[in-house]
Amino acid sequence: MTDIINQYLNYLTVRGLAQGTIRMYRSDLNQLSNFLQSKLDLDAITGITHTYLRYFFHSLSDLKLSKRSITRKISSLREFFKFCLNRDLIDKDPTRKLIYPKFSTKLPMVFTIQEMTDLINLPDTSTNYGKRDKAILEVMYSTGCRISELANIKLPDIDFDRCMIKVLGKGNKDRFVPIGKMAVIALKQYLSVRKSLFPYSRKSEMDVNKYLFISKNGNQLSSNVLRGIMNGYISQIAKTDGYTPHSIRHSFATHMLECGASLMTVKEILGHENVSTTEIYTRLSITYQKKAYSQYHPIIHSHRDQIEADFYNSAKQ
Repeated sequence: MTDIINQYLNYLTVRGLAQGTIRMYRSDLNQLSNFLQSKLDLDAITGITHTYLRYFFHSLSDLKLSKRSITRKISSLREFFKFCLNRDLIDKDPTRKLIYPKFSTKLPMVFTIQEMTDLINLPDTSTNYGKRDKAILEVMYSTGCRISELANIKLPDIDFDRCMIKVLGKGNKDRFVPIGKMAVIALKQYLSVRKSLFPYSRKSEMDVNKYLFISKNGNQLSSNVLRGIMNGYISQIAKTDGYTPHSIRHSFATHMLECGASLMTVKEILGHENVSTTEIYTRLSITYQKKAYSQYHPIIHSHRDQIEADFYNSAKQ
């Protein structure tokens, strides 16, 4: 089975899937392979049945694995066995009758527009690193890009004349996304001091200039480092737990829809394959609109105290 798994992973690489996605498939398939060998002494892919897979997922439930993780693993195995079936490595698909666990869809955490404004204004722009951090937050919110996409932006990817940035998304697919006026200003302020951020770097000017956001050593800021920088600022703004740098992407999409952008426009900017992925933000937009309506509508707001008093009094009678 190991050889077939490697064939499949090579196939995913040729298709251009992101390395993180391929690592996820490798982990899921190796977990299944190890389980079948240790528990059932089974190594031949032709011997895998629906019953054995149910046994496998039952063992994952015993490990207190989340429903979302189990759902992802089912999807991984379905794609793998579809590959095997198409290449006549198996006669029938053992995942065909697997049922996804039911769970409620949790809406993403989203900042309000005011909270995003406060977040972006936190960096101390009297310092060079503050200028860099402000540019990071501005670009993240202006483009709605993922952290991995932000980390891989290079200087030639920025077109100031057209106010556009080329982003390398999932599956190594390029897309061009617009950047707003405030992001452009923050970027230009950062670029004016960028060279002073790596005075002691031994890297050549050409190597250092490759990526937009760099460290004091002239190295590309990795996704993890960018995440750490943004988390430091988010912790000063977030009123509850659960907010992450990805919340900035969620906020971008929600605010765009609230301000009248079409669903398809937001889909293209975010780089989603299917519009169904983007539709969750319409639910967020409606949720926040209802909240704002009940909180700020002048008639509802002016009569709320009386309504609550009437309800309290009637409850006591």
